[in-house]
Amino acid sequence: SRGERNGKMLKSRERSLTYVSLFSAAGVGCHGFKMAGFECIATNELIARRLDVQRANGKCRFDSGYIVGDATSSEVKEKVYEEVARWKRLGNDRVDVVMATPPCQGISVINHKKNAGEIKRNSLVIESVEIVRHIKPRVFVFENVQAFWKTLCVTKDEEVLPIGTFVQRELGGDYVISARVLNFMNYGSNSSRTRTLVIGVD
Repeated sequence: SRGERNGKMLKSRERSLTYVSLFSAAGVGCHGFKMAGFECIATNELIARRLDVQRANGKCRFDSGYIVGDATSSEVKEKVYEEVARWKRLGNDRVDVVMATPPCQGISVINHKKNAGEIKRNSLVIESVEIVRHIKPRVFVFENVQAFWKTLCVTKDEEVLPIGTFVQRELGGDYVISARVLNFMNYGSNSSRTRTLVIGVD
């Protein structure tokens, strides 16, 4: 079968670096990994037509790696974990990078008055952290708006915390984490684009 041929190809060569991309839209944010020779294990996006762009660009080796749906659902998470398990059976010992750009539609910064509904809209980062904890990649990367690290979110225990506090609490024991505000224009972007980049290395 095609899967068996691909598996033999993976085992017959030096192990490729791999990544999982969450909230990946049309795949622009993780295209650099492909250019650098990384293999895409799984890529998740809510809107199907955006994944069609990624499919046209040949992001994943297996078609099952293109996962449409809400990352908060257990069904979507299990599909991501199934792809990780598939690659492990093919000889990939561990995912190298998990990249996530969780939407923060209701920016709610510390000391700013926002209602609970707006804060909950920021809580997709909770799902990203859960997936990182399950997959245990060598590196995780979160990228988002400038205020991301101080933005409030609601945990599954209904705590209201700054995202940075939550990420450090949940992942800081296993990863060295650095969060910086960068203007992507200084790194090749055609226009000024100030973002927060969070990198965790085990």
